[in-house]
Amino acid sequence: MSQRRKEPKILLIYPPNQLMAIETPRPDGSLGPLYLAGALERAQFQVDVLDATVGTSEDTLESTFYHSVMQPNGLTRIGMSWERIQEVIERGGYNVVGISSNFTPQTRMALKVAEIAKAIDPNILVVAGGINARNLADRFLRDGLVDAVCTTEGEKILVNLVQTWARGESLDGVDGIVLWRGGRCVWNPPKADSICENLDELPFPAWEKLPFDKYEKIASPHGVDMGGQGYRYAPIMTSRGCPFRCLFCHISTEKSGHASLTGGIGDLRMKSVDRVVEEVRLLKALGVTKVYFEDDSLLAKKARVKTIFTQLRDMGLHIADVNGVNLVHFYKREPQGVEPDTEYMEHIRAAGFDQIVFPVESGSQRVVDKYASGKIQLEVLDIPNLVRIAVRLGIVCPVNIMIGFPDETEAEMQQSIEIGKRLIDAGAPYVTFFIPIPFPGSRLYDIAIRDGHLGADFDPDLLNWKNAVMKNTVVPPERVVELRDYAWRTVNTEAHVSRRLRESVGARWSAAEGAVT
Repeated sequence: MSQRRKEPKILLIYPPNQLMAIETPRPDGSLGPLYLAGALERAQFQVDVLDATVGTSEDTLESTFYHSVMQPNGLTRIGMSWERIQEVIERGGYNVVGISSNFTPQTRMALKVAEIAKAIDPNILVVAGGINARNLADRFLRDGLVDAVCTTEGEKILVNLVQTWARGESLDGVDGIVLWRGGRCVWNPPKADSICENLDELPFPAWEKLPFDKYEKIASPHGVDMGGQGYRYAPIMTSRGCPFRCLFCHISTEKSGHASLTGGIGDLRMKSVDRVVEEVRLLKALGVTKVYFEDDSLLAKKARVKTIFTQLRDMGLHIADVNGVNLVHFYKREPQGVEPDTEYMEHIRAAGFDQIVFPVESGSQRVVDKYASGKIQLEVLDIPNLVRIAVRLGIVCPVNIMIGFPDETEAEMQQSIEIGKRLIDAGAPYVTFFIPIPFPGSRLYDIAIRDGHLGADFDPDLLNWKNAVMKNTVVPPERVVELRDYAWRTVNTEAHVSRRLRESVGARWSAAEGAVT
């Protein structure tokens, strides 16, 4: 029998962050919760969004983002205090709390928000979503802090879930969620019509709910922006999914054919150019001057990209950075072989594309072939020359490289260090060396569990790109860390190393500690 109907009042939360000392703190503001807010509002629900790293309009950055607290786990926490988050939920009268959890090292933060909500009122509906939540569903559900975890894209599923809850009905029949029943996870796969194949049908993200005034004071989008401060930026996504199947990426397990629990959302889908232009107009009306593209593979269709970037240029917007780029898209095939597509790069630079991170992945072709879809042919694609062309055109191009895959040898890691040096010589401003992490949901995670590189009871606090968490690897984890630190300090300029150390949360913590003493 159905209970009396409830009137949902929903709060979607980006939790506070916990960071290693060498990490650079940034606010969140990613698109997932904004799409959900748009979908819920389209269904006539009242919904607010809280980025707990910076707080509400009543909170200062000094009391949130710039307030560092050392935790017992050795990580530094930034953001609103737990007491303040509790106060916001209580005073707001929220009875539905949605928690965004994309990043495994932030699992503890997400679960603490859930604990606070349930401590206020056990009847508050707590829902978690995001790549990390759905792949660690048992950890989110087993203690009764979270009522349901979304297994896939949530725009349709969360609306259905909240409508079902509001009617007082059981959630057992809601598709696309995980529930805790009888001491175990019970998965309800998403129905075909719960996945949005035509991205133009998505609600517009509720960008207006972001604390832009705080973000622009921090001026630190997802990448390290080399363009200075004092501008308003926002995320945008013109597509979802990616054509490649890199083993370290969550998309590798979310492709159609072997992703029944997520609905194949890793396949590449694109919005129309008209839809993208409409979104850009909305951002411009909000005073945004730079956009951050969150696409997993933005540059795959060159004609489409040229049109979009031309529209950006004509509307006076610039690009802060891009999340997902594949270097192969900067090349073209000519009769004499594969050459850099200089005309393409000139076009996107003219549109304001002045910074892009080059994902070189590895200096070892074997590693690229095995773990990165073989999408870069190092002997064919002269990447140092590509960097020189980008620099000449006025594109700032930092580089990302990974070292420390399970079967990677020290000689192969040295190949990555050497290519890093060549790219700096070619004009890259810096190279960041990441250690591959078997994040839950990736095929690398499955390999790590299967081959004994990671225990099933792993501590999510440790799963950070800066840590070597895999054991029983060809190069011991301690040596991987040594090589990573050596690479970062020797490949990059002293000025860059000093700058990043000053920006790190560790420097901030030391300054605060000194001020107290």
